[in-house]
Amino acid sequence: MKRPTRLLRLLEFCSLFLYTFAESFAPVVQIKLGGLRGQYVSVKGKETVIQAYLGVPFAKPPVGPLRLAPPQPVERWEGVRDATQQPLMCLQDIQISKEYFSNMSITLEFPKLSEDCLYLNIYTPVKPVDNIKLPVMVWIHGGGFSMGSASMYDGSALAAYQDVVVVLIQYRVGVMGFFSTGDKYAPGNLGLLDQVEALRWVQEHIHNFGGDSKAVTIFGESAGGMSVSLLLLSPLSTGLFHGAIAESGTAAMEMFLISDPLPAAQMIANISGCDSTNTETIVNCVKKLTSENILNIYKQFPLLGFGVTVDGHFLHKSVMEIFQNHEMLKVPFMTGANNDEGGWGMANFFAPAGWEDGVDRVNVLPRVGVLSPNLKDQWIYELIADEYLGTSGNRVKNRDGFAELVGDIVFTIPAIKTANFHRDAGVPVYLYQFHQTLSMLKKLRPSFVGSDHGDELMFVLGFCFTTSHVKIDASCTEEDEQISRLMMSYWGNFARTGSPNGAGLVQWPQYGPDGDYLGIGLEQVPGQHLKRDRFTFMTQTVPLMALLGQEKTEHSQLPQTGPVVQTKLGGLRGQYVSVKGKETVIQAYLGVPFAKPPVGPLRLAPPQPVERWEGVRDATQQPLMCLQDRQFTVGLAKMLSMTLEIPVASEDCLYLNIYTPAKPAEKTNLPVMVWIHGGGLMLGSASAYDGSALAAYQDVVVVLIQYRVGMMGFFSTGDKYAPGNLGLLDQVEALRWVQEHIHNFGGDSKTVTIFGESAGGVSVSLLLISPLSAGLFHGAIAESGTAAMEALMSKDPLSDAKMVAKSLGCNSTNTAQIADCLKKLSADDIINFPVKNKLLHWGVTVDGHFLQKSAMESFHKHEMHKVPFITGVNTDEFGWLLTHVTLPSGWVDGIDREHVISVLTLLNPNPKDQWISELLADEYLGTSDDQINIRDGLRELLGDAVFIIPALRTAGFHRDAGAPMYLYEFQQTLSMLKKTRPHFVGSDHEDEVMFVLGLCFTTSHVTMNASCTEEDEQLSRLMMSYWGNFARTGSPNGAGLVQWPQHGPDGDYLGIGLEQVPGQHLKRDRFTFLTKTLPEKVKIKHSEL
Repeated sequence: MKRPTRLLRLLEFCSLFLYTFAESFAPVVQIKLGGLRGQYVSVKGKETVIQAYLGVPFAKPPVGPLRLAPPQPVERWEGVRDATQQPLMCLQDIQISKEYFSNMSITLEFPKLSEDCLYLNIYTPVKPVDNIKLPVMVWIHGGGFSMGSASMYDGSALAAYQDVVVVLIQYRVGVMGFFSTGDKYAPGNLGLLDQVEALRWVQEHIHNFGGDSKAVTIFGESAGGMSVSLLLLSPLSTGLFHGAIAESGTAAMEMFLISDPLPAAQMIANISGCDSTNTETIVNCVKKLTSENILNIYKQFPLLGFGVTVDGHFLHKSVMEIFQNHEMLKVPFMTGANNDEGGWGMANFFAPAGWEDGVDRVNVLPRVGVLSPNLKDQWIYELIADEYLGTSGNRVKNRDGFAELVGDIVFTIPAIKTANFHRDAGVPVYLYQFHQTLSMLKKLRPSFVGSDHGDELMFVLGFCFTTSHVKIDASCTEEDEQISRLMMSYWGNFARTGSPNGAGLVQWPQYGPDGDYLGIGLEQVPGQHLKRDRFTFMTQTVPLMALLGQEKTEHSQLPQTGPVVQTKLGGLRGQYVSVKGKETVIQAYLGVPFAKPPVGPLRLAPPQPVERWEGVRDATQQPLMCLQDRQFTVGLAKMLSMTLEIPVASEDCLYLNIYTPAKPAEKTNLPVMVWIHGGGLMLGSASAYDGSALAAYQDVVVVLIQYRVGMMGFFSTGDKYAPGNLGLLDQVEALRWVQEHIHNFGGDSKTVTIFGESAGGVSVSLLLISPLSAGLFHGAIAESGTAAMEALMSKDPLSDAKMVAKSLGCNSTNTAQIADCLKKLSADDIINFPVKNKLLHWGVTVDGHFLQKSAMESFHKHEMHKVPFITGVNTDEFGWLLTHVTLPSGWVDGIDREHVISVLTLLNPNPKDQWISELLADEYLGTSDDQINIRDGLRELLGDAVFIIPALRTAGFHRDAGAPMYLYEFQQTLSMLKKTRPHFVGSDHEDEVMFVLGLCFTTSHVTMNASCTEEDEQLSRLMMSYWGNFARTGSPNGAGLVQWPQHGPDGDYLGIGLEQVPGQHLKRDRFTFLTKTLPEKVKIKHSEL
């Protein structure tokens, strides 16, 4: 037993000796600020040993009072500071970076996140005692001004191969680096000021590392390239560098230039629960957010962008004004782009799912507007699509054209424009197009991808040769290494002399009147006028056509910026929307307020009528979503193969969208269809849908309404302090607004049909039994959701309220205190609560106002509005979407009976009621042990219990009350969705919505990610016809349609699929079992007890 102990002690001693040995021989450099102990780094293929000094501070930590403040010079430290660890990363969503580098086959260790992040890494081939002055190359990382760090790169290979000092700097990103209110309280551009401070540090201290402060070249890629380009335009940069290289990013990239930062600041304030009354209060609030709050913003809103402002300090004028006046620093400049910038990474970001196999033109058009925010008109998008995609309709050609379009608009065209401005200012300019990709990356990507965004930087930084922090996962080929040495030579020569040319290299021509550039790949080929035709089209043809179109519009009968309608409340300026297959142009008015914002004293209060506004209000933007977990909607859209812009969440959310085929001046009295979204009373928004196709195909006015959801919409203490049902009261208020104002949009207030799906269907069904709804509508359609769904009814709201209070740390002594506590919560607390408490759901209460008695009591007494009513279900309501929420992972391959019983126990939690679960299992599963049969039986049981039986009961009550009643079973799924689901899934929950709303034909806000088949489009037109007929006449029947029988004593219904087949007594046996057999057995059992 002693030998192992001695051996361990010997190993410990050896380890300590080696550590002490390494410490004593590690490089130490003395600077004015103090000492730095670095480390030695070797590089493949070079004997030169590099000294690396990591995590060197160049500014005070921007924390506490220095948050959102310009960087301050770093202070001295005592003794020798350890400089062998990578610096902490600035606050950002690190997961995106991890996925990016994983996809790039790069292995590196990611440090932790911190606001204390203003550090730089230095790599030098010079020993501390050497008095040598080498060129200095300062690298500025990319990441869309939202992410990135020095630790994601490695300067050792470039330093060793080119005998230069390489400095990698960090700067604040995202909220901390680019938040701006556009005034003195938060001017913005802090990340750029950090870069200036780092360059000042280099000027003062780089000589200690063998660097020449009079030969500094800044270089960067993507947002780092744009930073380089912006530093050339800033008066603060004078004398800080002597050459600049901007790779795949320049100051002409308009999508990162923010002319009005205030809306984004207000959005961040709303997200964070800050008071957005004025800019000073916004900034003070953001200064007090925790790091966790800021990280949550990134996680909840990954598409939230940050940009550069004219702050009066870093930038005194707009970028274009500086360019046009040639007021840039006159130093040698190199810029360029890769030949397939939009080929893979950016395409995965911008393109619809499945784009690798081809893209439909209709899915490209809305993305043109995202890429070119200054272009507003649909016909301009069409013009650009014609240029890049052609008119063949070939999906593969569309894919390649779209990838080229992304690369050109975002990177290549801005790079050429920037090169032109610098050239015309008399600056030595060198332009390139890079053509190569690391061999290992080619194997991971489709064959059609060229040199993608970011591909050049692995050659420039020599990642094939690094051995320490950053490593490539596979071996580089000889070709890879050869091109990397060549790229490092061009870049190193430029840093030394201001020209990339040198011995043994193909001559790189200076960029002149003929647009000379160098194509860099396995061969280096000089060329002229890079992408001349595309450049001419995007910089001359498109602006000219837009100008001509504007002049034409100014002289036409149409308002310049879209249709304008006048209401008693004020004017609204909307937008024109086209629909596939119809010449009808729809006028869309988005984000129209129907109630006062339910904020401050109006939180947890019934909605109040909206107030008048002055002048003409913009109605071209989707409204903010009500407070909810936005990521759920993002995931749902992906599962449904839909592309849509999902706004951020806010308490100020009581808005509606209107789609009308009527011109503002016309008095048409069209039927009105008011859509109520679903989402389990927890989620959903108007922006998740699009009413344009239904409006165009059925000549109706479509209104999509929002209502408070979750805690803000359905919290209840069961008494006067929080009666509940606020979301339903919001719906009533929206319907009152429709009654008062819809005539201004060509709608007939006496012919209003409400329709909705899932919780929206439940809402429709509840509105039919609420006394508040009298006279507000004249027909109703409840799709896959009715008031008989007991799962959405809250029988004991007080218990739920106390549980919520306890979870939130509220005093729950009495209901007044609970309600007061909830009124003081931040928006962030409200959004995060359901994320952390997934089993809690909000329900409908008998509040004495919206509902004066239970739904069942109203049903039995036939106390409902006797208006025509359609309801129905899909064949496989628990086929796919909802099963992912309720069933254990792996359910697709089958489930055993024990799992079924555990699921059913959730419905019958009392152990004494275990026999009910067994009885249900016997009915739906039989005695089979086949796990596939059990899986399918459970899916049917859940669909029946939650949706189908309640729909049949509701239909029966309305029929017996004498209301015209129509029942359906929908049996179809969009073809593109069938391809993404297992073969056994039928028409799933929500599948009918895409057909009813005609999403195969929408072209603006909501589009499908793949082409609809002819069958899809035919069935969608049929569904819209049935629904449109019902809105017009109270009956779905009309010319050319299979007759839909009214639901009578024989249980008549219509099966709707590729064929429409009338039937009787939908699911009669299951209905009898669940509504008669089972209740009778329960009654007998309870009487025995």
